[in-house]
Amino acid sequence: MIAERQVVISGLGTVTPFGIGAKTFWEKMIQGESSSRLITSFDVSNLPTRFAAQVPLSERELEPLIANQKSLKTLCRAGKFALIAAQEAMEDSGLRAEEIDPYSLGLSLGAGGLGLSDVEHSDQMFHIILDSLGVEDGIRLDRSKIWKNTLEQVNPLTPLKALPNIPTAHIAIQYNARGNCQTISTACTSSTQAVGEAYRQIKFGIADIMITGGSDSMINPQGLISFSSLGVMSKNNQEYRSAARPFDRRRDGFMLGEGAAILILEELEHCRKRGGRPYTEVIGYSSTCDAFRLTDEPPQAWGSIQAISTALANAKVNPESIDYINAHGTGTVLNDKTETFAIKTVFGEKAYSIPVSSTKSMLGHLVAAAGAVELAACVLSINHRCIPPTINYQEPDPECDLDYVPNEAREADLDIVISNSFGFGGQNACLIIRRVP
Repeated sequence: MIAERQVVISGLGTVTPFGIGAKTFWEKMIQGESSSRLITSFDVSNLPTRFAAQVPLSERELEPLIANQKSLKTLCRAGKFALIAAQEAMEDSGLRAEEIDPYSLGLSLGAGGLGLSDVEHSDQMFHIILDSLGVEDGIRLDRSKIWKNTLEQVNPLTPLKALPNIPTAHIAIQYNARGNCQTISTACTSSTQAVGEAYRQIKFGIADIMITGGSDSMINPQGLISFSSLGVMSKNNQEYRSAARPFDRRRDGFMLGEGAAILILEELEHCRKRGGRPYTEVIGYSSTCDAFRLTDEPPQAWGSIQAISTALANAKVNPESIDYINAHGTGTVLNDKTETFAIKTVFGEKAYSIPVSSTKSMLGHLVAAAGAVELAACVLSINHRCIPPTINYQEPDPECDLDYVPNEAREADLDIVISNSFGFGGQNACLIIRRVP
């Protein structure tokens, strides 16, 4: 029987709607800033939602930040976020790739599946279709001409941008990671599951170090149209700066965000022997499926209740020891009510004394990257002894009656913290971390 090993987080890096780097991420988050902006990178005048939480750098501004310039040909926007965050995380950890056994180093990243939906590529394909219109029998599409024009006009490496595992592959090449490298795409739960699986790799002796986290960017025409069709985004364009309102009675959907967070997970003794600095220890993880519907949770919240309960059991901690919950907290009417119900079911009366906050109120919903960014917020909360707020919380909802840390950050001596993620398709995942003794 393999002895279970302790797993710590020894480095982190972020690219968020607040900008580049964990320092900026933490400072703006703890100040309770909104990163909401009106979308100007493409025409949204006919869309029901015209704002989002965008990373405030263009493609041209992102590119010089990437160490391996050759990788740019096959990186979509989300891939660029991932590489920039990975560079910061590795530097923060103090690890040097040439000093690591390459087969003990792996990757586990969460990713979305819309890498070719950026505005530039969409425009190019639109013009190719226009060029492929036949007029012999009236206007019609000549599909064979579309294929021919695409082959002639699109860079042959461009299709690689659409593969969700390409950022994983680039990071593996950059740091010579020859261990198990995987990419997980389970919508809003992707990066939480990715971190959880990385944790298991180290805990059970398959790897010593894992580069993990997630990245996503869906603030493009296809992403915005898709979520608008589902009716899950806020349409409060008049008050876009305060439209993301998790747990508030006036909430009408989430604000779309983009970005990445990469964390370095490491076996505790390996970290100590090399003189590394562990931020926190990962002590629990669980993932479940509702097996109910694709876009909403069962009112009884059985999947999320099981995920939280099993994570507590895996961490070998009791509900009374939890000091803070970073909620999934999207700001949709159903999600916030169901998550509140799940927390109250698991924690009973203790639920009313546990601070619960949603950083999506500031950063928006980063979809596949959401869980990793929120876990990074939890790591920094423990180390800075401070809980980020749920901003834009003004009118309590009788069905959401917990302590949501409204509008202002709160100093707190945190020891054990939970991060929840619940996604489309009925995916649920929960991570538990604690202060390193």
